[in-house]
Amino acid sequence: MGGFFGFIWHQWTFTPKPLAASKSLEGKTVLITGGNIGLGFEAAKELASHRVSNLIMAVRDTKKGETAKEAILKESPDVKIEIWELDYDSYDSIIVFGERVKTLERLDYALLNAGLKQMQYTTAKLGHETNVQINHLGTSLVSLQILPALEKTAKATGKPSRLTIVSSEGHFWIPFNERTAPNILAKMDEKETFGKQMNRYYTTKLLNVLWARELATKIKKEEVVLNTVNPGFCYSGLHRHEKTGIIKIFLWAFGWTTQQGAHCLTDALVEHEDSHGEYLSEQKVVPPSNFVLSDEGQKVQKKIWNETLDVFKKEVPKADIRSFEA
Repeated sequence: MGGFFGFIWHQWTFTPKPLAASKSLEGKTVLITGGNIGLGFEAAKELASHRVSNLIMAVRDTKKGETAKEAILKESPDVKIEIWELDYDSYDSIIVFGERVKTLERLDYALLNAGLKQMQYTTAKLGHETNVQINHLGTSLVSLQILPALEKTAKATGKPSRLTIVSSEGHFWIPFNERTAPNILAKMDEKETFGKQMNRYYTTKLLNVLWARELATKIKKEEVVLNTVNPGFCYSGLHRHEKTGIIKIFLWAFGWTTQQGAHCLTDALVEHEDSHGEYLSEQKVVPPSNFVLSDEGQKVQKKIWNETLDVFKKEVPKADIRSFEA
């Protein structure tokens, strides 16, 4: 795992499989962020086909969300689908979303899929580098906001709820030079550290793994099973900012379909009951990068956790994160 030739081998030899036809999600409520396009949309379609009772698609553009909803209902007309607004570049939006999630009678599954791959340095509305804001800070704050609903459902049903965060095999491939900075996240906001092509995107996917592993130590696996997943290299709207044409060549040669990538997401979300704190790839639990598992990686993991909470305390004082500060 993690090397270029291993990547090529898996892309050529492994074919992701859909959930078993017999898998029923009747009575369950599922939340998917970024569910209107690409992998999120295909994952939503697959889950709806397994008789989910309530499917919540959290999207930045509700008009596009409604279009996606209509497409899914054509194949699964009996599913209740709700379109909720959620913007990872607005803390107000995340807080409002989190309060709305708390009103749900139940939340059994949550797939945090929303993200982007920005190839050039840009600054998000909230002031952070865009990949860092959307992929790490936005995802992390959303994960904290929805945990109470997941835990409440687990206590009511006597079964653990599920939370899956979408990462990438690319977390193996980056040098992560910022790891030695006094403040890693502040360093990643500096334009000079952005790097070339996909380095910053892959670094934020590493942050997803580190965040999830630390968060997993703070929650009870009997209440919420939390994991991260690599969807593989597949056709997706994620590549829309790629302008060199190289990605198109690689997709033609090695890429999985969008549906196959989505199979990896639904598999991680619904199957693998013993995957708390784990990383999944090729629809199985595998070790994350050597850095993540190293002594240095574990120290950086805690540092990223503390820095992230410090950002939230400073920039989102209305966010209730007190239970995670210890």
